[in-house]
Amino acid sequence: MAAETRIAAAGAGSFAEEACARVPHLVFRDVLGAAGVGELLQYVMARQMDFGPAIVRDRQSGKQRVDQGRRDCLALGDLGLARRPFESFVCAAAPGILAELHLAETAVEPHEFAICAYGNGGHFAGHIDTNEVTDRIRVVSCVYYFAATPRRFSGGELRLYGLPTLSGGKAPDAPFIDICPETDTLVAFPSWLRHEVLPVRLPEGGWPDHRFTVNCWLHRTRSGAAASAGR
Repeated sequence: MAAETRIAAAGAGSFAEEACARVPHLVFRDVLGAAGVGELLQYVMARQMDFGPAIVRDRQSGKQRVDQGRRDCLALGDLGLARRPFESFVCAAAPGILAELHLAETAVEPHEFAICAYGNGGHFAGHIDTNEVTDRIRVVSCVYYFAATPRRFSGGELRLYGLPTLSGGKAPDAPFIDICPETDTLVAFPSWLRHEVLPVRLPEGGWPDHRFTVNCWLHRTRSGAAASAGR
């Protein structure tokens, strides 16, 4: 299982190549194959009425709410039969992800699976995925893309913001890269990395033409938390 290491790959709108080295992430291609993509598309067609507005969480209070100004998409927290092959892939890839991203974690496991659907104007403003719940520590964010072929929507890139540098007394420049939502690819990046979903353009498409993703997070396990505490 090989990942395309995009840590030093220049994307549209990114700065110099050395700046892009400050945007740690991995891209996996051909994750589930054509059959797996087809099954997911059939599943979201059958479950359309079960999707509801996605929520955002206030980092200060912990309260959850719908705020379409910040996050405009629909979500379903049930992958059905697709969960097993997807979870198997993520579990198998996890050791390599931790190693390639240089994350000092001893044990992680996938949690919080959901499918998101972005229609015309759908977006998710800049945010990070970590939270303050001590028994639910997100280490790596995973986003898997699947859509009908040929793709009817445009936009919807995942923008990852990198680590700024301080030099010459100038304000820090934070590089960023934009990742195209290509079907059957999975992007993995540290959950503390700021990111956003750029607006989707789908003026004439219907439900089958949405930008669909499967999202999950690699959480630190209890054993991993104990090992970290003992260092």
